[in-house]
Amino acid sequence: MRNYSVKVIRPKVMQMITMDDRGRGITALSAYLFGQGLEYFFRLTNAQTCSLSSDADLFEERSYTIDGFAEYLTPYIDAPEEFFACFRDVQSVSVREGRHPRAKCRRTTDYDEMLLDSPVQTRWPENNLVPFKWFRSSSATTALLFAPGWGRRGQSVEEDMCRRLRQHGVDVALLTVPFHQARTPAKSFNGEYFISANLFLTIQNFRQFVAEIRLVTQFLRTRYEQLGIIGMSSGGFQAGLAAICEPFDYLFPVITGCHLASIAWHGWNTQFLRRDLEHRGITEQGFARAWQIIDLAVVGHHCQAKIIKNYIALHDRVIPTRYQFDLWRVYGQPAHMLLPASHYSSYFYRHEVVDDIARVVLE
Repeated sequence: MRNYSVKVIRPKVMQMITMDDRGRGITALSAYLFGQGLEYFFRLTNAQTCSLSSDADLFEERSYTIDGFAEYLTPYIDAPEEFFACFRDVQSVSVREGRHPRAKCRRTTDYDEMLLDSPVQTRWPENNLVPFKWFRSSSATTALLFAPGWGRRGQSVEEDMCRRLRQHGVDVALLTVPFHQARTPAKSFNGEYFISANLFLTIQNFRQFVAEIRLVTQFLRTRYEQLGIIGMSSGGFQAGLAAICEPFDYLFPVITGCHLASIAWHGWNTQFLRRDLEHRGITEQGFARAWQIIDLAVVGHHCQAKIIKNYIALHDRVIPTRYQFDLWRVYGQPAHMLLPASHYSSYFYRHEVVDDIARVVLE
């Protein structure tokens, strides 16, 4: 494995924001204050809670207590790939060109619109048809799957990153998270059902997305010499789980972490989730016990990726920075890039991150 150096980047936009070139200290402080301001703004504007709530939180139509579910999980903790082996063979699922009937983005020839039927069917028909965008060229030998974050209303930022990767000679398959965008069920808001205080439903949602990632991986594997995956924000959770099951050549966790229960408990965007759980009498420790099978702090050491590079936001309060460093340690402290940014101000570093990912792949 190559030993890529660690560097902290300072994009031009952040230097312009500080309007002061007298020292790195002023630049760093300005970047910190700007990032925290964005974090606080989005904390105020993301106060929605999940309206779907049931006292009978079921997993595969069966009711469990947290302790009972933990006992059920026991054989899977040392073999988590067995827990996620819930998708049909790629030959039995139709991956085809097509547009989701509920898609709202404008048609474009910039990428191929693809569809597949989710290998894990739910009671929401909108969610069972899976769109993904294939940014491809005629000469690329490497493709990266892109797992976006939770609650993203659109994919314009991710599309911008995909186009830049393609310009570097790397193809990308941009996935759609369950219950997001065109997959959002009627009378719900974007991403509402994906992560919530319905603990076992959330686990099933993670498992569904991992199954979809694996299916697209199998579809692409015969078309490229190398495959990798980018997981951004909460997409890094599912990307990491997929990398346990699939031997990716590359894994790029971007502003993501592990210790899921602690992230939800202390992260600024998920305080509603903490309140909902506390109302049900669930503690942080019980929460962590319920979610252990989807927590990379517990199962991440099974990762099969050959090359890993982490991108860590130093001032993050959505996925607190300490949990991003914890994930880096789970992966054996591979090469990493430090972003002097919060979760949301990392937007201004996206091109530097993409350029670095392309460099790793092309070298």
